Amino acid sequence: MSFPGKRFFGHWFWVVMFRYPKLRMFLTRLFVPSREIDIQIFGAPLHINTRDEIGLWRAARSAEGNIIFRHEAATLLNLALVLQPGDVFIDIGANVGLFSSVLARSRYLFPASKFIAIEANPGTAARLRQSVAGFDVEVLNIGASDNATELAFTSGVTSGVFKVAPAGQRGGVINIECERLDALPLPLGDLVLKIDVEEHELPVLNGAARLFDQERIKVIYLDGYGNKSIPDLLRSRGFALFNGQTLEPCPTTAPDFSLLAVHRTRIPLKS
Repeated sequence: MSFPGKRFFGHWFWVVMFRYPKLRMFLTRLFVPSREIDIQIFGAPLHINTRDEIGLWRAARSAEGNIIFRHEAATLLNLALVLQPGDVFIDIGANVGLFSSVLARSRYLFPASKFIAIEANPGTAARLRQSVAGFDVEVLNIGASDNATELAFTSGVTSGVFKVAPAGQRGGVINIECERLDALPLPLGDLVLKIDVEEHELPVLNGAARLFDQERIKVIYLDGYGNKSIPDLLRSRGFALFNGQTLEPCPTTAPDFSLLAVHRTRIPLKS
């Protein structure tokens, strides 16, 4: 809800609440129920009381209505856990650089780490360059696929759904040069791939075949995937699968969304 003066009203409301803690306590007890519930924040389970931990309760309710806080914040934390000094992070389908901009800050501590952001949409790639300016992130305005070719892309409601157009679509498309990942001049180091390419995941993975053969890829995060053969493909390449938000192992059934694959030779895992 929005109305004129909302920010002004909100500011002075909290000024009064902090100045008069007894009033704040009275209103909290009057309007906030006291219930023991389980919530999840950043992928972590928490058992709270809605009144005693009202800030956490409000945060969880807000996150439910926002995909960035509901899904991507937890995934970012987990990728930061597996990203080690000297790794090469490749953000495929980087959009304006949320993942690249957050994770590239680690170069302040570990300057040997490298970051590459790939974004097919020219307009979005221009904003991406501004987002990561000063972080030494290499930005490539190309598509990733299984061949060095030109593919037709189509725009969606937002820049996040810029995707390869269905076969035969002629109107409303923009042609984008695409490359195989294993044909790019990648720096030395273990590779951590984040892939968000709107159902073009299998061609992207097929275009990394030589990197798989060389066992250079340590971690793959898939925001989602259209081809249901992908989990078995990753297992056949030596990867163990996890829920990208909670890090729970997925030995049999892989999640359709937020899939994290970790190569068994890189990080010690329970069998």
